[in-house]
Amino acid sequence: MLLYTPLPIELVIEGIEELPAAATRSVEIEGVPVVVEDVGQGKYRILKLLSTNPYDYLRPNLYPGAVIKYQG
Repeated sequence: MLLYTPLPIELVIEGIEELPAAATRSVEIEGVPVVVEDVGQGKYRILKLLSTNPYDYLRPNLYPGAVIKYQG
């Protein structure tokens, strides 16, 4: 990723050390590998799909931002 900005790099990355790290993990949902983050109470938010099958990206229940229940 490239970031084009007239600002000095010191201003762009200022405070990045204080950001909390998200607790993410890779799981498989309905046979599709995804990266999720825990939002509590057994629910997870899908951050991204890791599938190589293009049809998996057309599934209405698997998209970035969707909150799902996962027991695993």
